[in-house]
Amino acid sequence: MTTRATGTYTTKSWNENPYHKKDGSATLTRASVENTFAGELVGDGILEYLMVYGADSSATYVGLQRFEGTVGGRKGTFVARIEGTFTSAAAETWTIIEGSGTGELSGISGTGSVKSLDEKTAEYTVEYTV
Repeated sequence: MTTRATGTYTTKSWNENPYHKKDGSATLTRASVENTFAGELVGDGILEYLMVYGADSSATYVGLQRFEGTVGGRKGTFVARIEGTFTSAAAETWTIIEGSGTGELSGISGTGSVKSLDEKTAEYTVEYTV
């Protein structure tokens, strides 16, 4: 049975550094991020983004986030693959990586979406099965 989880997360830390920056070329960066989740996902996320910035300051990014906490009252961890874009606000999609769940989240799979509410807070919706 598929369950829908909704809520928000807050960014606790964001450490971003360029690893390729050259005049006339897109800038490539890596960001290490820590998030705190509330709602139906309760816990913490550790996230690594790889980002590319265009001349207009928009960004396209991919990442992996390890969530640790509870989902619908089940305790464990999982890893989600993230793809997104940032123009004036971030919008991204999640895919929970099959086989990454531990504890009571063993066997979890699903997809979701995120949209930013402000610089530190985002709203998520995740459809999952365990």
